[in-house]
Amino acid sequence: MGNKELNTKELLLKLSSISGPSGYEDEVLKEIEQIMKPYCDESFRTPMGSLVCVKNGTGPSIGFFAHADQIAFVVTKIYEEGFLRLSGVGGWDPKAVVSQKVWVHTKNGKLRGVVGFMPPHLQTTEESKKVPDYDHLFVDVTMNPNWKDISIGDLVTIEAEGFDKNGTLFAPALDNRASCVAIIKAAELLSKMKTDAKVYYIFSTQEEIGGPGARSGAYISEIEYGVVIDVTHGDEDIPGYPKIKMGEGPAIAVGPVTNKKFVEHVKKVAGKYNIKTQIEAIAGRSGTDTDEVQLTRIGVKTALVSIPLRYMHNPYEKLVIKDVEDTAKLLAFTATELAEVQETTDQPKEEKTC
Repeated sequence: MGNKELNTKELLLKLSSISGPSGYEDEVLKEIEQIMKPYCDESFRTPMGSLVCVKNGTGPSIGFFAHADQIAFVVTKIYEEGFLRLSGVGGWDPKAVVSQKVWVHTKNGKLRGVVGFMPPHLQTTEESKKVPDYDHLFVDVTMNPNWKDISIGDLVTIEAEGFDKNGTLFAPALDNRASCVAIIKAAELLSKMKTDAKVYYIFSTQEEIGGPGARSGAYISEIEYGVVIDVTHGDEDIPGYPKIKMGEGPAIAVGPVTNKKFVEHVKKVAGKYNIKTQIEAIAGRSGTDTDEVQLTRIGVKTALVSIPLRYMHNPYEKLVIKDVEDTAKLLAFTATELAEVQETTDQPKEEKTC
């Protein structure tokens, strides 16, 4: 890639188009590893499959985390007529997938399918009142002469092609490929900036089914500070919570799951470099890899930065590209200013007495 600047929109469209269900992230991680080569000194995979890219430094260590997996489906039953039953891998709402095109990932390659649903003419009055669930959905794969290549346990993903309209992007799997792009862009920025920090760029696995990839990635990296980057509900009205607006910058989480002094540092950095941010209150567990990273070894000083996104866990998700770029800037400057936060957050060790 040389010195050519990475195009954020192109990165978002590329990474969101690559299938990477929880536990099967290898294809998208291979692409990320290639993109990251000019911006890190080494890279490796953890036993859980996460990709860790390292920028060497003599100062304090920080990890930037983004999960690379996406929600998907698994084939649970195959009918001789050429129809499949599914179960969700991660948090799908079955209503969102009716009549969608899908890819069935077999040992011999991808096969196309369509999610079928009983037409309203044939539904009884009682059936028409029910919310669709996996017992009422099936995948029609009869258009494939070789559909018998499909096996129980094969993964299924939505077939959708992302597109941009005036700086707003619609695409599948932006949860959490958008955060992967933010880290890549941060790495690009840091390659041109001066910092003593040792930076770990961690693209983790299996967040949608519990988050072991991030926790093991944090453990093996032995970091002092961690910033988890994920998405949050943008432009959604949730009673009792301030509205997070798309196009107004990333949301910095405050609450017991994050480290108070480190979060104050991130907010200070945003102010110093005129990066527009928002505040998101987190009352307890965040539902992100933050919950796992902070518990690693003796504990990691952790912050959560979220990109506003609409239509989360739908076939098409929506975001503003500038929010991704502002997130990248916030990460990069947080790393360059890390020596300052270390002075304010480190506590003197207590002397042990008998």
